[in-house]
Amino acid sequence: MYNLTSYSTSDRITRYFCSTCGAHCFVQWMPTASWHLATGLWDRTEGIIKWTGCKWDGSKRELRRWMLQDGDNELVPEGILTSLSEKLAKDESNLTLKAHCCCGGVKFSLTRPTEASKAARSPFPDLMVPYHSDSPANPENTTWWLREHNTKYLAGTCACTSCRESSGFDIQPWAFVPRCNILQEDGKPLDFSSGTLKRYESSSGVHREFCGRCGATVFWHCDERPDIIDVSVGLFDSSQGARVESWLDWWTDRDRGVLTKCIFSYW
Repeated sequence: MYNLTSYSTSDRITRYFCSTCGAHCFVQWMPTASWHLATGLWDRTEGIIKWTGCKWDGSKRELRRWMLQDGDNELVPEGILTSLSEKLAKDESNLTLKAHCCCGGVKFSLTRPTEASKAARSPFPDLMVPYHSDSPANPENTTWWLREHNTKYLAGTCACTSCRESSGFDIQPWAFVPRCNILQEDGKPLDFSSGTLKRYESSSGVHREFCGRCGATVFWHCDERPDIIDVSVGLFDSSQGARVESWLDWWTDRDRGVLTKCIFSYW
């Protein structure tokens, strides 16, 4: 009935995603034979979904940031990168950041910004300049994707209709990285056809890549700015912490599309 691909992340969990665009739809929890739905695909959640708390502690307190994956109880102090654990502090000096999808079919790495990173050209992203209110033109080619004295990359979240419908989730976190700083596992330049990557054109000139085996959202890029690639933050090495703040500087002034998500159907 549906064009779905299934992928089992364990003997207890099977995930189902669209074989064409990679949007996640359902999760089946085997122990109780229950189903969980991805709400990013819904026309609306108001009056339907009620937030009941954090998965990790069952409380209704504000979400907290955990250092690593399930089972690690160390929290990231809010806004204090210098107080990260000794292990993470050592990782900050690394010159490459590894990334991979759940099944391992997609593997790549980022390098730290270089002089070549400044040569990329791009209009301002909707994250910074809402397209419905002002022109995104960047005639002086301000390198908005480089942050912290050109040592980190800009990152932010998107809740536009296209990102929600292409991932299945209400919010998609992206890092904005020059293509020259993205390398395949073998060290060669990025190839959008490598590994298990599949491409979906969400609108004219706008391309999205996802893993065809496990459904992980991987890249977003477009013909208008081919030099800058949106990279899905969830793929980055988990030892760096969920926000990978030793590599990324998060834009917090505005969540793209949250207030006017219906306007940006182009993306």
